[in-house]
Amino acid sequence: MNFDSFVFPRQLRYWSLHCLLNAAPSLGIALGWLGLWKSPSAVAAMFTAIATFIVLYATLTSLRGPLTDPDHLLSRALKLGARIRGWISGISLLVLPTGIFMMFTPDYWCGLLSISLLNGAARFLGASRPFFQPEPDGATASFLPVYATTLLEGFILSFLLLMIAFFALVFLQMRDRRRAFAIGVSP
Repeated sequence: MNFDSFVFPRQLRYWSLHCLLNAAPSLGIALGWLGLWKSPSAVAAMFTAIATFIVLYATLTSLRGPLTDPDHLLSRALKLGARIRGWISGISLLVLPTGIFMMFTPDYWCGLLSISLLNGAARFLGASRPFFQPEPDGATASFLPVYATTLLEGFILSFLLLMIAFFALVFLQMRDRRRAFAIGVSP
């Protein structure tokens, strides 16, 4: 695998903006509703997990191949999927202050699934207490459980992004074929 060092800074900027925007609803839920803003280690864990995703996405899209070529169908589908996911995050940010509509955001359900999966794994492995349990005051959260929960939630949200990108791929491919047939060129 060849790493294109000229593309990496541009991809790092793009994914920093995208990941921070898409993490904002989850941060709002964790910091505001769960009260994790009181725990410096929890805040550090969340931002470390977000930084992990920024570096992973920037690296993945900087490797030579279809994701580096802006005209390639896979690259266009991922960018369109990221744009759609950004809109979903923006709308989610608007409904978060209401509280009750928070349950309609993907971040809420992905975070809940993440906590459930990690706590289920802890029970399966014989732990005497849950791996991560949000406390009412939020000040007692430690780094590792919050980091692992945020990382797992990010992977679940990334899977959703890939699903959106897959449907964007189908849409873009249909549109490109329709255009090619309209001008008389075979795809």
